[in-house]
Amino acid sequence: MIDKKIVEDFKYMKISRKDMSNLFGVNLMSLSLEEPVVVDSIDVIEVLRAFREKKISVEELIDWVNIVWFSDLFDYNDEQADSISSVMNRLEELDENKNALSNQDVDTYIEFLKNNKEVPEYKY
Repeated sequence: MIDKKIVEDFKYMKISRKDMSNLFGVNLMSLSLEEPVVVDSIDVIEVLRAFREKKISVEELIDWVNIVWFSDLFDYNDEQADSISSVMNRLEELDENKNALSNQDVDTYIEFLKNNKEVPEYKY
């Protein structure tokens, strides 16, 4: 059985992906909860702030984004889902270029999340 408290601890970055994986003993992407842990804009903001303040590494940010984005352990607050999804989509791109996130990007994403707005698509 999955301990929802551990999943919540991961959401708040109290434990790492590796710690959570060791506790559950399986690939986290294969897990699900009947009632997923809800991620709010403030949760994403706090993770972005932790990254900007160098409390977490880019690898830890990527781990957090990938588990929240791709597992069935989490769901987004319905009223904030579009804004959160737009930011998470941008953050997921860090897998390809770990140096792609500037402090200015972080501040921009935080503002979009605070105002419950979607980050515009790239214009090429």
